[in-house]
Amino acid sequence: MRIFYIAAVFGLLLTACNKEEQAIPLNPVIKSIIPAQGPAKTIVSVRGKRFSPNPEENIVKFAGINARVVMATDTLLQVEAPEDGGTGNLTVSVKGRLSKGPVFSYGEIAIEYLNSTYAGAAAGDAVGTLEEARFRSPEGVIMDSKGNLIVADRGNNRIKMISPSGQVSVVAGSGVAGNIDGAADVAQFRNPYKIGIDKDDNIYVADNGNHRVRKIAAGTGLVTTIAGSSAGFLDGVGTAARFNGPIAIATDLNGNVYVADNNNHAIRKIAPNGLVTTIGGNGTTGYGDGVWPNVRFANPSGIAVDAEGNILVADRKNNRIRKITVSTGVVTTVAGNGLSKSVDGNGLKASFAEPFGITVDAKGNFYIADLTSHMVRIMRSTGDVVSIGGDGTAGYLDGGKTGSKYNQPTDAVADANGIIYVADLSNARIRKITPGNPL
Repeated sequence: MRIFYIAAVFGLLLTACNKEEQAIPLNPVIKSIIPAQGPAKTIVSVRGKRFSPNPEENIVKFAGINARVVMATDTLLQVEAPEDGGTGNLTVSVKGRLSKGPVFSYGEIAIEYLNSTYAGAAAGDAVGTLEEARFRSPEGVIMDSKGNLIVADRGNNRIKMISPSGQVSVVAGSGVAGNIDGAADVAQFRNPYKIGIDKDDNIYVADNGNHRVRKIAAGTGLVTTIAGSSAGFLDGVGTAARFNGPIAIATDLNGNVYVADNNNHAIRKIAPNGLVTTIGGNGTTGYGDGVWPNVRFANPSGIAVDAEGNILVADRKNNRIRKITVSTGVVTTVAGNGLSKSVDGNGLKASFAEPFGITVDAKGNFYIADLTSHMVRIMRSTGDVVSIGGDGTAGYLDGGKTGSKYNQPTDAVADANGIIYVADLSNARIRKITPGNPL
């Protein structure tokens, strides 16, 4: 009986201890973070257990700096690396219980970029294979929906096309400088600079020497003038409007065509009905953010439209990338500090040396041809600016991103696979940049 009594008491004590242990909350456990390196605003997946499904109950810090929790379950957190965070341990705290995880390192993930020659050699005017093709001052590049690379060959006054199979042909232009609308083979351009393309594969040409915007109809190749006639600065409908050295084109999904009007230091809009209006700049060179007509540009030379319909401008002489928020008309500077250098960094910490061409890919990355630094840059959706081709000196050399040379790159565009094509103006070539594996 005494033994039974002792056993019963021991059992009660053990049960009480177990209940007490169960009442003590356990710390969260961090098993992994992916990725473990990246720039600010990188979305990091934190896997483990004992997280709270309520995002607000999970306090996540990067080296002591609070991060925004995007999504939460009991085994997975998705958090955004804070802009003011630094390299250090990631920690998770749930209802006062803290767990320390691995180190997250701030900085761009190093990726090798292989620069190679895609088409062209000595300056000339020839079609055929990639090896046979010749260009004279290739100025602009854009991709159509079928994967064809469209090239504005300014020196030859022609628009050319490189098919996915590697055949080069003429899209439009007789090769003689002039101003003639009509069939593709008789139409004439005068110093066609950059080109844009709409959702139906119609091509728009900044016909710089004729101060006009021209259209090449998809399928037929018929060339028409949609706006402009002689040099000037005047809003209006169609040929009643005036441009002064238009240099770059971009389109949006609503059928609007945007023009970098270089010598007017302005950004112009051509509506589907042909009405030309000014949305940034007032004809005088300068630098100023804000709302038109107080905004100033200095020889804007590249233009692109992002997924939200906002306009990004390569503001050449201001050495900056500017943004026009279409919904408000407000112009802001998103990258570049105005110094004529080529320094990588985030947003206003970066610097450019006459950014000349800009395009955007489906992921929100912008590709920038940095003219006088002889480099190709990428500006990621995070605002990080990274050099991917050229070593900062003029020349011609294939190789890695710091072991390659360009001579006045004027435009760059990426295909659906992330391969980048560059108009290497003074080398009379189309170059290719292939992203490799992380270093």
